[in-house]
Amino acid sequence: MALPLFLAPLLTKGLELIANAAMAKGKDWVQQKTGIDLNKPELTSEDYVKLKQFQLEHEEELLRNRQEDDKLAQAELRMYLEDVQSARGMQEKALAQEDIFSKRFLYYYTTVCTFLAFTYIGFITFGDIPPDNVRFADTILGFVLGTVIAQMFGFFYGSSQGSKLKGDAIREVVKNVSGK
Repeated sequence: MALPLFLAPLLTKGLELIANAAMAKGKDWVQQKTGIDLNKPELTSEDYVKLKQFQLEHEEELLRNRQEDDKLAQAELRMYLEDVQSARGMQEKALAQEDIFSKRFLYYYTTVCTFLAFTYIGFITFGDIPPDNVRFADTILGFVLGTVIAQMFGFFYGSSQGSKLKGDAIREVVKNVSGK
């Protein structure tokens, strides 16, 4: 997930708790509490001083907000892992069956979906699309690539959860290196 543009200046100025509050509770909440409009194209040095002062004076409340966000993120991760585990458990039960079709259904289904997806991609790439249908073709292509293929790869080869964790680790390293 890309960070909103208004967060970069806050993070570089050491206002991580304000940035977290803006993400969790919204920019309007920060404006209501501080009087600083984060929608402005550029904040003044006085704005940063006022935000820093607010962060120092309300550090305990802002840390509680961050802890609540962390608890929600952990609960979301737990639900995601339970979902993945149930799908894998279902597949293990299917593989333990004697019925060949049931045992291999997921593989048959994935093969058919993959064939259809790549056939569609080939037609979209090399075929002529009537001008009136370009928008529909693009929408379907986005669905095929973003959902069908991504879900199959996610199931068989793992999810993007590792990518998310890697991104979080990189942000933490940058934070530690910059000293803020």
